[in-house]
Amino acid sequence: MANFEKVKTALKNWGASAVQIGTAFAVTEEGDAHLNFKKTLASAETEKVVEFMSVAGLPARGIRTKFLDSYIRREGKLQANAKADPRRCTQGLNCLTSCGLRDGLSKAGQFCIDIQLAAAFRGEVDKGLFFRGKDQLPFGNAIRTVRETIQYLLTGSEPVATLGR
Repeated sequence: MANFEKVKTALKNWGASAVQIGTAFAVTEEGDAHLNFKKTLASAETEKVVEFMSVAGLPARGIRTKFLDSYIRREGKLQANAKADPRRCTQGLNCLTSCGLRDGLSKAGQFCIDIQLAAAFRGEVDKGLFFRGKDQLPFGNAIRTVRETIQYLLTGSEPVATLGR
């Protein structure tokens, strides 16, 4: 959720005590990810965001990149051939309690999430996996500060000092 009106509706009308905001903060100036990571997330058009099955076995949304397009084309075949094998965890991190690749879960994603997220973080657009929500970001494709993002999400107005920036 990255829109003031949606946040306000969730908190006031739906009785939510919190909302989840991810991408809006991932693309802030303070974020330590590579600039390509931020630009890829910020500039993604709605039609570039696709749904797929994550390695944790949950539906996910991500930006179409060479990696994700290639993976989605092969997903059915990879899932059909899924086999439990701890050696498939090439990084040895066991970063997830339940991993489609390592555990051979045929309904889950079949790739190493650590490798793909690390590539994205380093700004390797063609190799990385860029999770992204479907909502427009508060400032379009502009990369702004955390302070400006919070001000917008709390008040619905763009900070005066940055109008037209």
